[in-house]
Amino acid sequence: MAVRSPDRVTSMESSKIDAKMTVGLELRALLGILAALVAGCAEGSQGVDSASRGAIEATVDRYVAASNEGDAEALIELYADDAVLLPPDHEPIHGREAIAEFWRQGTDAGLEINTLRLEVDGSVAYLVGKYRLPATEAEEADSGQYVLCLKRQPDGDWKLTADIWNGSGEAGERGSDDSSPTPSIS
Repeated sequence: MAVRSPDRVTSMESSKIDAKMTVGLELRALLGILAALVAGCAEGSQGVDSASRGAIEATVDRYVAASNEGDAEALIELYADDAVLLPPDHEPIHGREAIAEFWRQGTDAGLEINTLRLEVDGSVAYLVGKYRLPATEAEEADSGQYVLCLKRQPDGDWKLTADIWNGSGEAGERGSDDSSPTPSIS
């Protein structure tokens, strides 16, 4: 067996090294192009999500405003025909008309929310957050968590398809502190 000097490269070995370097350069160029394409696609989808997020946030703002103003009719317009409402200590309420009857019994003024998460995937979205209601002459303060599910309608509007909330702790403990939720969406 012949021992080769480390500084001596045969023409066969040289062509293998050149081939590896060429493949390496071609692969790097291809990866660079793919990275640029992926980045371009991601920017385009963020634009759609950004528009959807804005529309969803506007829907939630109308929800809070309608609740605070006692405007059951405006609140009902935010629900899809097949929506489900899941109030605490209550059976599920199915359909816009049944939900309308529930909200016509009254809404609570002073609702404040803090959205902790907003996820959008195509034509569906959900929000998870915390709410707070101040004490009134008739009711103690209340605070808790909520989940809202929405679906983009054929006309482009976002409608509530599921609405659930529940209080934190015992009824006497909920909302006992004076802290208000700080609006934020991540």
